[in-house]
Parts: sequence; C-alpha cells; structure tokens
Amino acid sequence: MSGTLTFRPSLLPRGFARQTVLTLLLLVFLLFLAFPIYYMVITSLKTPSEAYRVPPTLWPQNIQFNAFPYMLEAWGYWRTLFNTVVVAGVSAFISTVLGGLAAYAITRLTFKGRTLLYSLFVATIAIPGMVTVGPIFLAYKDLKLIDTHIGLVLVFVAETLPIALLTLFSYFKAIPRELDEAASIDGSSIVGTFFRIILPIALPGFSVTFLLIFIAVWNDFLFAFILTASPDVRLLTVRLFEVPSPGDINRIPYDLIAAGGVLILLPLVPILLRIQKQLVEGILAGAVKE
Repeated sequence: MSGTLTFRPSLLPRGFARQTVLTLLLLVFLLFLAFPIYYMVITSLKTPSEAYRVPPTLWPQNIQFNAFPYMLEAWGYWRTLFNTVVVAGVSAFISTVLGGLAAYAITRLTFKGRTLLYSLFVATIAIPGMVTVGPIFLAYKDLKLIDTHIGLVLVFVAETLPIALLTLFSYFKAIPRELDEAASIDGSSIVGTFFRIILPIALPGFSVTFLLIFIAVWNDFLFAFILTASPDVRLLTVRLFEVPSPGDINRIPYDLIAAGGVLILLPLVPILLRIQKQLVEGILAGAVKE
C-alpha cells in the first residue's frame, strides 16, 4: 500500500541505541548517588516519630524545620563553621603552595634521587590514617598541640601534601619546557620563570588542587576527632558525632542527625558547583600552540 508507513532501522542515527543505553545507565548512576542526599534532606524535615517510621516515607507528611534552629543553637554552629573554614582553608592553601613548588622542582630540575623522592611522596598516599594517628597523638601530647587548630593544620598539611604534589606534578608535566628555556634565554632565573610565566598558566591547576584538598579536609573525621576535645575547637564533622538528644537519651535522633548533615553539606554546595568550571579551565589552560 502506498499510504503504509514502514519502520526502517537504517533511518535511526548511527549509535543511537548505544547512546540511549549509556544515557539510561548514567541516569541510574546519578539517581543512586543523589538518593542518600535526598533522603537526608527529607528526613531533616520530618517529625521525630516519622523519622523512626518503618517502612520509611519518601516525603514528609508534615514538613517541619524545628531540627535546624535546635542544631544551630546546640552546636554553636557558626563558631564551629568558622573553625572548619579556617582549618580547611589554611591547610589547603599551605598544602597547595608547598605541593606546587615541589612538583615544579621535580618536573624542571635534574638532581640525583629525583625519581625516588617523587615515588616516596606518592607512596605515602597508600598509608592509612589509622596507622599514623597513634604516633601523631603521642607526639602532639608532648608538643602540647592537642586540641589546637595549629595541630590540626599541621596534620592535614602532612596528610594532603602528597595529593597536591601528585596532582600538580601531572599538570606541570603538560606545560611545555620550551617556555622555561625561552625565559632562561631572556635571562630569567628559575624562580622568576615560575612566578612570571609558569604560575599564571598553572593557576587553574592550583585552584582545582586547592578546592579538592579543601573538601577533603572539610570531610575529615578521624584526626579532627582524635586530636580535639573542646567544643570551641571541634570541626563540623565531629560535632555531627555529638548530636545532643532533646528527649530520650537512648533514642537516636535521626531527624537531628539529618539536619546536621544538611548544615555541613550546605556551605559546600557553591564550591562543588564551582569545581566543574575550574576543571575545564584547568584542562584548557595548559594548551599551547606549537
């Protein structure tokens, strides 16, 4: 029949089925990652009795915000938030600067033991924090660094410095050495070359490294818990472990814990959104036309 429509698979774009399957798998994966955050948010909006309900509800029957002002007051949230921002910011800044200088020296200078030194730095990433927390605690006790922000900054710098070195090492390797050679011919020293030529190119890489380390320190619990004691020094992740219950002490306040998780995550949202743009800038900044 002339008016009959016939389905022809050849009319579909090439790779359409594969792209559809990959898209569906990506959506499932994103749903799997986003659901815990969604459930934490809705639990913070539930009443204490509904938060205990089994089977759990996927949307609060009576939305209430009582958990948030309670946590803000019980935690001393703003003071704890200030502590966390300062410790994470200072630690990330120091670690990024030292890691960048070390990575530039390893990629540009030739000296004996360079490969071994780099390998040892990277190998320390594999050492679990649980192995080092005991010796660090004993050393801090003798140095009177327990329950101090300076002590936290030092341990976080030591913990994240290899990550900064590894990240910036790969970035500096992508920058052509011809730039250094041209600057050297013009009479620039290695320090001058780094600050006037290489640093502006590598700035997006420094930004990405800083953000990644900042988030890693923000989310740390082990050292922040072991090396601090007073509420005035504690960080947000540790304070979440100390959620006070307004009622029965034998009952876990799921609604308050969820509200505390939201308060911890909320300041990171702008940073997490910013990382995507910084990553793209970091990739494109290293492009040099031959």
